[in-house]
Amino acid sequence: MITMGHFVRRGAREFSDRVAIKFREQAFTFFETNERANRLANGLMNLGIKKGDRVAILLNNCNQWVETDFAIMKSGFVRVGLNARLSMKEHEYVLNDCEASTLVVGDNFLEGIHSIQPELKFLKRIVSVGGPGVKELNFEELISQSPAFEPQVEMEETDLFRIAYTSGTTGKPKGVMLTHKASKHTMLNMMLERPIGQNDVMLHVGPLSHASGSYVLPHWVRGAKSVIMDHFDIETFLGMIQKERVTNLMMVPTMIIRLLNYPDLKKYDLSSLRSIGYGAAPMAEDKIKEAFKVFGPILSQGYGQMEAPMTISYLSREDHVMDSSPEKAKRLLSAGKPYVDVQVKVVDEDGKEVPPGEVGEIIVKSDHQMIGYWKKEKETQEAIKNGWIYTRDMGYMDEKGYLYLVDRKGDMIISGGFNIYPREIEEVLNRHATVMEVAVFGVPDEEWGEAVKALVVLKPGMKASEQDLVKFCSENLTRFKKPKSIEFVPDLPKNPYGKIDKKILKEKYWAGRTRRIN
Repeated sequence: MITMGHFVRRGAREFSDRVAIKFREQAFTFFETNERANRLANGLMNLGIKKGDRVAILLNNCNQWVETDFAIMKSGFVRVGLNARLSMKEHEYVLNDCEASTLVVGDNFLEGIHSIQPELKFLKRIVSVGGPGVKELNFEELISQSPAFEPQVEMEETDLFRIAYTSGTTGKPKGVMLTHKASKHTMLNMMLERPIGQNDVMLHVGPLSHASGSYVLPHWVRGAKSVIMDHFDIETFLGMIQKERVTNLMMVPTMIIRLLNYPDLKKYDLSSLRSIGYGAAPMAEDKIKEAFKVFGPILSQGYGQMEAPMTISYLSREDHVMDSSPEKAKRLLSAGKPYVDVQVKVVDEDGKEVPPGEVGEIIVKSDHQMIGYWKKEKETQEAIKNGWIYTRDMGYMDEKGYLYLVDRKGDMIISGGFNIYPREIEEVLNRHATVMEVAVFGVPDEEWGEAVKALVVLKPGMKASEQDLVKFCSENLTRFKKPKSIEFVPDLPKNPYGKIDKKILKEKYWAGRTRRIN
């Protein structure tokens, strides 16, 4: 049976002397990266860490993140990637929940970790990256003092490879359990839909702990180079594309929108780009068309969720066509078609499949899905029924198999007995020439139960009134769907995953009140 470590070994064997990873001014070949991962794995095992033990990673993007990930693939440890943007209290919860015995941490996080260390019930050792540390083991010393041979560990593809935590928008984060088999199928799905060659260069700017990190191994297997940035700065980002002749990008829509509004964009040579993937949040049709005009026909979109990572459905470059026909234009609003190796259905409250065009809950069955939530049997049974993952995403499928997301099940607004999906209103407002970003949600209303509210960020230098936008909605929406109020704000809060955080926005309006739970 093939486990994740096989792909690391294969890439190192096939492309030994080629540059695999570049971070800042350091470049590492496939051979060097593989050897460092071997040394780290052997060093950790010599400390007493065993197959199945949870090893957490708290690092900003860097080459050591990849090396630690590869070491875990080869050693049978279970990877828990911590989002560097979360608070120390949130890290404390995750580290205790997964019972992590070991933490690989950047020295910039050490002070925070020391502040919560007395509360970390299971943590036995800390490995520090980038600094000497006082009580901690040093990452580079551990590598230099450990043997370079391939770790000798018996593993099965059904073994647990990683625990990935949900964003916790509906309560405490849940640990999604993903096996080697599941992670392997995610990678193979990605490679099937996204042709990658030896001359490709992937620029990683999103957190390696999440979506961006999933692109490292597919590029590694094909002999392509991964260039790593530790944060998103537009000038540095564009300069890196130009300098490294980057071919492939994966971004959240917010990043693309910021690029489109950057006044000096045309000063950079972006001609090397041949693939820009986006996901994690919806992107408005007008923004897609604008990006198409700027970057050309190289856009693609992926839909997935932590429970079925990255590869539920895919809207290809071929489907990103600026065609005047209504059918092809509408497809830009879809999440594409299910991956070849993935089954997708849309069902009603009783789990019965609904006809094309009818809204229901999206459910998924595939080899890349989770086996359950870590130590949460009740939640697992609610999420997995007869082998199908119930995503809590509402949507519909058209006659040709394109999947359309409507909204999260819990975000639906019920006003005067009508079901209203915020995303539909957001799509309309995003078409207005002055609008850069928008968030729509329900607020308490004595007469209607809930009223539709919109928060809008205008494009730089643009002006619009509430009346302008309400009128625009009236011209494009059924009367009961138009916002009762529109408020202009300088920006919208984002969660650590790059999505607009509606939970924070709603708190102001629902404080002290109980909202309906769908």
